[in-house]
Amino acid sequence: RKTYCSVIGRMLNKLPSNFSKDDVEFLLEKMDLSPRTYNLYRTIFNFYTLKYRGFSLDFTKAKVDKSLPVLVKKEELKAVLDTIPNIKHKLGIALAYGSGLRIHEICRVKKHDINFNSQTLFVYGKGGKDRITIIPTITANALEHYLDKIKNNPSTYLFSTYRDHISERSFQERLKKAISDSKTKYFTFHDLRHSFAINLLNKKVDIETVRKLLGHGSLRTTQIYLQCMTTDLTALARSV
Repeated sequence: RKTYCSVIGRMLNKLPSNFSKDDVEFLLEKMDLSPRTYNLYRTIFNFYTLKYRGFSLDFTKAKVDKSLPVLVKKEELKAVLDTIPNIKHKLGIALAYGSGLRIHEICRVKKHDINFNSQTLFVYGKGGKDRITIIPTITANALEHYLDKIKNNPSTYLFSTYRDHISERSFQERLKKAISDSKTKYFTFHDLRHSFAINLLNKKVDIETVRKLLGHGSLRTTQIYLQCMTTDLTALARSV
């Protein structure tokens, strides 16, 4: 029920009051969801529109890609970040890659959620699954500098506009432009989160810790990243 209410609330907040089926389809595409999440949102909202709006969502479901998650390499990320002049967008992307945040979590980070002493971040997760994740040293240093620059901004949000927190669309469009400008392979915010998990496993962090940092409810969700771990095959061959 929590998931149902969360999806309905999130969708209704972004739709006009007298929305149509086309409005819903456009919004789902703009939200840059993974195929599974897209289909979940579509199914839940279809139940809502049938019951309360009198129409069904008959547009095509997203095809679930069974390929392995994309790993974004550090040099690829650096090439992208080097094209972005705005520190706000740079930090948002860095939090996806170095802390494993989802895009809507990045937008809603509050200043007091950051603990510089422990280099940790409190995250308001989806479905009420709050968690604590890590902040890499280079990102923590950049965040301290950024917070000093905006110390006179009264907003509680880390990334704010004059009215509220920054929008997901702002981050998505900035990332797409940076990828185009840097001529790097295409990837999404969710791929940066995937890369966070894969990088931790490559550093021999145990999978249960990775699960907690990602905020996964089930270990089975996290286990897909085990297939993406990179191994030095030459070193392995010489050791056996």
